[in-house]
Amino acid sequence: MTRTRAISGALTGAALLVLSLSLTACGDSEKDYVQEKTVERIATEQLTNAVGVTPEDLDCPGDLEGKVGTKMTCVLTSEGKDYDAIITVDDVERGRVHFQIDVPPNAEQ
Repeated sequence: MTRTRAISGALTGAALLVLSLSLTACGDSEKDYVQEKTVERIATEQLTNAVGVTPEDLDCPGDLEGKVGTKMTCVLTSEGKDYDAIITVDDVERGRVHFQIDVPPNAEQ
């Protein structure tokens, strides 16, 4: 993981934050997914643990499909500014969905 600054203030400049998370997926007979609120909660906790600052909000557009390569762009709010937080599923194994959160440099919306 590379990060040049913390969320608070850091995302206004060159910040790169990549976190890897693994969650148990919900599922039916057709596909696995992680519920939107679960992704938001766990991602917020991990961002806080990684940089020591809690984002004001992290809002994802829906459930995260448990399929490798699935991407979803959430909106991270810090110090009143919004930033892209890109969620990418990189592994699914035995009902566990592993994904990364990427807050790229200059990702302010």
